[in-house]
Amino acid sequence: MNYQWVGQTEAMPVVEFHDVRAENDRADAYLGLIEGPLAAPFAEAGGGLLGQFRVAGHPDRVMLLRGYAGMPERRRTIEMYLKSAQWQANRASLLEQERQSSVILTRTLMPSSATRPLRLGEGCTAIVSELRFADQIGTYHLWLRLFLRKAGLDPLAAYSTLESVNDVPAVPVIKNRTHHIALVPDSGGVPQLPAELRGMLRYAPEILSLAPAPSLVW
Repeated sequence: MNYQWVGQTEAMPVVEFHDVRAENDRADAYLGLIEGPLAAPFAEAGGGLLGQFRVAGHPDRVMLLRGYAGMPERRRTIEMYLKSAQWQANRASLLEQERQSSVILTRTLMPSSATRPLRLGEGCTAIVSELRFADQIGTYHLWLRLFLRKAGLDPLAAYSTLESVNDVPAVPVIKNRTHHIALVPDSGGVPQLPAELRGMLRYAPEILSLAPAPSLVW
């Protein structure tokens, strides 16, 4: 099976997907804090703001991608970030805007031929799949990528659940579930997966059209 997990040579191989539901009509206020006073302290602590997206058809839903050089770096970054004056000053306001959130902790996954880097400022479609069995992740990734390439949707990036103990209690992550996330060009639709791929999943994949938050558009 010809695939590889991206190693420590990659700048940000550990990625958190934050799926946030803001309170009604509070998404702008939430993003204003994330992109405003809370952006600099996170970056200064060593974290990567890899993308902040709105979800089409869900006006109060926001997806945040945060990257880290590794698990030890993730712990140090978050600890430093939570001690920052900006976080202390804006924490209560941020939580007021947030109705519900969940975090999938992933690591970057790519085939041996590599994938194109995700470029901020562009919209994309996220295909979020939950697998029945963790040991099928390699097969699912390869077959899905082949299927998407034939459909003209060569993935921009792909990620899978990082099977690791979460050593940052302040950021709870989804446990005991295996996710695969593929980001593909936003071209108007994703065809139904074939039966062989659907059979590996617990549920039908969630297809999300992501538009970058306005301040990230170049």
